[in-house]
Amino acid sequence: MSKVVHISEAASIAIHSLAIIASSPVKINARQISQLTGSSLNHLSKVMQLLVKNGYIISNRGPSGGFVLNTPADKITLLEVYEYIEGVIDCQFCGIPDSKCPFVSCVFGSKAETFTEEFKTYLRETTISNLTTKRDLYEKENHSN
Repeated sequence: MSKVVHISEAASIAIHSLAIIASSPVKINARQISQLTGSSLNHLSKVMQLLVKNGYIISNRGPSGGFVLNTPADKITLLEVYEYIEGVIDCQFCGIPDSKCPFVSCVFGSKAETFTEEFKTYLRETTISNLTTKRDLYEKENHSN
C-alpha cells in the first residue's frame, strides 16, 4: 500500500523513545521502552544505538542502567530526529518533472506539497518536551482507575 506521508517504524520508534525517556523520572531501559511501544527489542536497540551515536541520549549498562537524555527535551525537534533517521524530507511529489508535465496545473492539485509542508511545519515546531505532556495525560488517564 502506498502512503502520501510515510513515517517509518524506525523514525516512529526514535521519536516515541525520546519522549518516553524525557517523561521518565528515572532511567528507563530498552526492554521497558520495547514493552511500552510494542516494538521489537532488536529493532528498538538499533534505533537507540543511533540516538546514542548522535548524542541525543546517554546509555548506561548494568542492573541500574538505562537511558537518559543528553540533550534537553525542549531543544530536540521532531523534524531533526525524523530527518536524522530518514534523511531530508523530499519535496519532489510527482514522478514527472515540471519541465516535462503536459498539464498547465498540477493534476494532484498541489495537495501533496501542501500536506508535506504542513507535516514539516508540525515536526519543526514540535519538540520532545511537547510530547511529554501527552504522555503524562496518557499515564493519568490509564492509571486513574
